[in-house]
Amino acid sequence: MNLIRLSLAERKYIVESIEEDIRTDGRSCEDYRQIEIETRNLPNTNGSSRCKIGKTEVLVGVKAEVVDSDLHNPSIGKINISVDCSATASPHLAGRGSETMEQEVLSVLNLLYSSIDALNLTDLCIVKGESCWLLNIDVLFIQCGGNLFDAASFALKAALHSTTMPDVSVAGEGIEMELEISDDPYKVWKLNTSMCPICITLYQEGESFAVDLTEEESECSTGHIHVGVLPSGEVSAMEKSGAGNLEPIALLEMIDAAIRIGTDIHKQLHSHLLAESTTATL
Repeated sequence: MNLIRLSLAERKYIVESIEEDIRTDGRSCEDYRQIEIETRNLPNTNGSSRCKIGKTEVLVGVKAEVVDSDLHNPSIGKINISVDCSATASPHLAGRGSETMEQEVLSVLNLLYSSIDALNLTDLCIVKGESCWLLNIDVLFIQCGGNLFDAASFALKAALHSTTMPDVSVAGEGIEMELEISDDPYKVWKLNTSMCPICITLYQEGESFAVDLTEEESECSTGHIHVGVLPSGEVSAMEKSGAGNLEPIALLEMIDAAIRIGTDIHKQLHSHLLAESTTATL
């Protein structure tokens, strides 16, 4: 990966600005750039969304298909997440750099949704022990301008919220059992996303920390933590990355900030998605 080149003076200026809680773009350490989210923007999908934060833009599409149930978990459905980066997403990604970024984002998203409670997978069961729904979730970065993890998690929750599943009728039993998937656009049901988490990533910058870093700010960070936050304010998952060490007190402060920020974003996201749903049904 080709990293952004910053001089020592530029690094010092960025870090000291964050330590003073006045960043180079005027934000405080806990402020996000403007978040833009829209849903149902990709055809031929069960659900989709677009999220834009600063220069970062990501698309998420959800496609459902009927598959055989897992022998070890016969009463639940399945999800499969994939992450891809457009070749033109960032001039600073080259060679295997995009692959590394894709794997890092995928690891965080899988961590968020590794709990069976994150998405009610029992709703995806069609016939216990026989068939279930598989949700194929494709995450595509159109542009990369910092804070990829949070943007992907916001877009993923929005896409799942917009997802509609067709009704399925079952006829016969055993080897004669047949499934009929309704093509009536009014005979659908929606996923329960009330427990879907979002990721709040906090980056260590000198003696302080900040959220929603730009690419330049990211180059000055010595480490970061990803915190999965539920709408209730509970922490569902956490992972640390980077070479820097975090003091226990600093770590607790970062977690408290993640809960505070994540709860507020959940409320705003819920209101926005509810308004979009209401508008779509008029």
